[in-house]
Amino acid sequence: MCSLCKEGGPFKAHRGTARSEASNLSAVQLDSGLRLCLSPAPAFPCQSMPPEKSPQSPVVCGQRVLISNKVGEKLVGLLHEACSKELVILCHGFRATKDDLILVDLAVALASEGVNVFRFDFAGNGESEGVFQYGNYRKEADDLRSVVSYFAEQKYDIIALVGHSKGGNAVLLYASMYHDVTAIVNISGRFALEQGIDGRLGENFMQRIKKDGYIDVRNKKGQFEYRVTDESLRDRLSTDTLLSSRSISKDCRVLTVHGLKDETVPAGDALMFAANIPNHELHIVAGANHRYTGHERELTSLVLDFIKPRSQTLVSLCPKL
Repeated sequence: MCSLCKEGGPFKAHRGTARSEASNLSAVQLDSGLRLCLSPAPAFPCQSMPPEKSPQSPVVCGQRVLISNKVGEKLVGLLHEACSKELVILCHGFRATKDDLILVDLAVALASEGVNVFRFDFAGNGESEGVFQYGNYRKEADDLRSVVSYFAEQKYDIIALVGHSKGGNAVLLYASMYHDVTAIVNISGRFALEQGIDGRLGENFMQRIKKDGYIDVRNKKGQFEYRVTDESLRDRLSTDTLLSSRSISKDCRVLTVHGLKDETVPAGDALMFAANIPNHELHIVAGANHRYTGHERELTSLVLDFIKPRSQTLVSLCPKL
């Protein structure tokens, strides 16, 4: 396993008194009762990446597993087996797949620490069955429920759910609905779901979708990418992240990691999660964008350190080959 670099250090927040010296967050409201500590960003530049770019990994070995969701669609995933029954489930973001580099890096690191990992495609994404939908927040939480139930029946001890971007919303929504997983990691999830829509759908999207019933999203070359229906847009706008955040049990530990230079989801959304989730730890990574370009090892280290308290003794229990 590669060494885990902590150069630059994270920006930590815990409940307490807000500190005004976090001037780099001038656009973020600091009245949420948080104590903020910022350490400098690494000296190397952070290269940004277009919001919808989700770099796919080289082939990483894992056991292919098919799981039926509640409507009978087959969800396709890869299980990275280690020498224990503890399992972490990884969830991808919007228009991404289980092969997203962030998820693959986490899977390799966790498996190297003796923890089983399962990463899968939500319905309508990647190799899984179903039709892609723009909103689908509740359905993706249902997909995750099917995955959790499957591995619980296989006698795995599911110790954490981890999601990046929209996957972060899925794991948090799951935790608000079911109280059977004791650790959640939200990487760059969006709190204000009414924001960020016009960046993809364009101006006056509400008027256009009410008129036509849908909006076809095209890339810069004018090529069709996906359709947003009125129903799927209403699904997003009716998903109440404030209520769901406050509904997570205080017995469930939640970590939010967010890049200070996130160009897709503002860092202020992370503060809102921190202010409303009962048992919450926040790390803002100085200099990191939505993809954590140049900060991959720091992200991996933060997630491992959060999950490891229950699993850190597993490596010593593995038989030596």
